[in-house]
Formats: sequence, structure tokens, C-alpha cells
Amino acid sequence: MAAEQGNPDGQGSLGYCYAEGIGVEQDYAEAIKYFQLAAEQGNVEALYNIGYAYAQGDGVEQDYGKGLEYITLAANQGYPNAIFVIGDYYYMGWGVEIDLDKAAEYYRQALEAGYEPDETDQEHLKVVLGDEYQPQ
Repeated sequence: MAAEQGNPDGQGSLGYCYAEGIGVEQDYAEAIKYFQLAAEQGNVEALYNIGYAYAQGDGVEQDYGKGLEYITLAANQGYPNAIFVIGDYYYMGWGVEIDLDKAAEYYRQALEAGYEPDETDQEHLKVVLGDEYQPQ
């Protein structure tokens, strides 16, 4: 109901439900629609989700550059997940030249902003940061 009433958090949450197939049939196009509505109202997580969808090609044609634009907008607002994914761009070479120094810089910023890495992220951190990274 919140999404239908124009609430950006509700729209972002409904977009997430469509993206993950939670309580509804998974539908990336619907997810993008709701993320876009939320992002237009300043929802930083929705900006990130749109960018990540472009990076992965979920519901949209894969476009690393467009993904990075959205993710950077979210990162500039301090969203830790976005900051970390910019590090992934440089670690993985997603539309940019691989640059482990830049990846390390973004990974450090994400951790300082409160990012909690999953197992895959921890592997990236170990490779890029070496002994500097100590899982908690």
C-alpha cells in the first residue's frame, strides 16, 4: 500500500520484493519500475539497486557505465553497499581497467562506512587488502 501511495521507502521495498521474488513472482522489469519511482524521490538504496541491475543486466540491458553512474550517486550519499561495489568495479574490471589500488581505496571506505562483507566480499578483501584486512 505504501508503494501505491507514493512512499519512496515502500516503492524501494516493493522493487526489492520483485527483484528477489519475495511474496511475488520475480520480475526484474517491475523491480526497476519501483526502484526508479523511489530513486526519483531521493531513495539512495533504490539508486544503488538500479545501478546494480545495470551492472548485472537484471531487467535491463547490461551497461556497466550506466550502472556506475547510479551506484556513484548512491556512494556519494554515503551508502556503504554502493561504495563497496565501486571497489568491485575496479577489482573485477567491470567496464573499467582493473586497478587494485582503487579497489582497495573503495573497499576501505565501504568498511569505514559500516559495510558488512559476505563470504565472497571477504575473499575480495583478502586479495586486495591482504594482511590489512582482518575479518571480524
